[in-house]
Amino acid sequence: MTTMFWILWFFIAFVVVLVAFTLRKESEDMPRRDILRAVESTGKMGVAERSFLWVFSWLDTRFRLQDYWNMSKGAYYNMDRQMPLTHAEKYKLRIIWYWYPLYCLGGISFLSFIILVITGTVLGIYYVPGGEGDPSPAYASMQYIMTELPFGYILRAVHHWATHFMVASVFLHMCRVYFTGAYRNPRELNWLIGVALMFLTIFFGYSGYLLPWDSLAYGAAVIGINMANSSPLIGKFAATALFSGTSLTPRTVTRMYFIHVFILPVIVTLLIIIHLFIVWVQGIAEPH
Repeated sequence: MTTMFWILWFFIAFVVVLVAFTLRKESEDMPRRDILRAVESTGKMGVAERSFLWVFSWLDTRFRLQDYWNMSKGAYYNMDRQMPLTHAEKYKLRIIWYWYPLYCLGGISFLSFIILVITGTVLGIYYVPGGEGDPSPAYASMQYIMTELPFGYILRAVHHWATHFMVASVFLHMCRVYFTGAYRNPRELNWLIGVALMFLTIFFGYSGYLLPWDSLAYGAAVIGINMANSSPLIGKFAATALFSGTSLTPRTVTRMYFIHVFILPVIVTLLIIIHLFIVWVQGIAEPH
């Protein structure tokens, strides 16, 4: 056992030395040395600035980040744009609409989503949805987070209020898009994606509301499963898929936890990426 231990450490040391030799200092004639020279010759920079520029230079030397960025930016500005110029672009005006408060609601929604992902990840480390059909650990783990975990109460409060902010900002964002006519041609696809994101956001909040499995969560689960069973044609299928049965069962919390933590984040993240990409290509629509 001791021999295997030393062999393993010798192998690790050999790999580290090999990698160190492969990452040896570049020669002076290698391109993109200007950034590193500036870093090494400047003594006024802090540790953070020097470290960032060194890492960026190292990556740029190997992956040509600046070249590809300039190529993509040039291709974007030189291609035949399908979208008509906005009023600000046509007359070369300083863009004021983009800084108007109502035009920041999409960014507020995205920021709320980032906060929810971070706080939700930390909460998920300590949350226990239950096992073997017993949902009681869910409430017990939530009590632990609220009363015993350091800063757990603040963490859950931030997650709770970020949910409210996201739901409200998404709804107001959709209202702004509708009343300013930004859903019209050629932005119909992005409007439909936004509608889907709004409903997914609401269901996101609902599924998270059930996870503590207290009296409020149980009441909300009863209302939800009754609504699912009342749906025509797909009622029983929807109830079984969402609540693990046509009536509340001990597996309901586990099913909601799986939907809330695994399924919805993937779908919402992909739709947000597509949504932002379309906005980047088409630009922000001014009021029609």
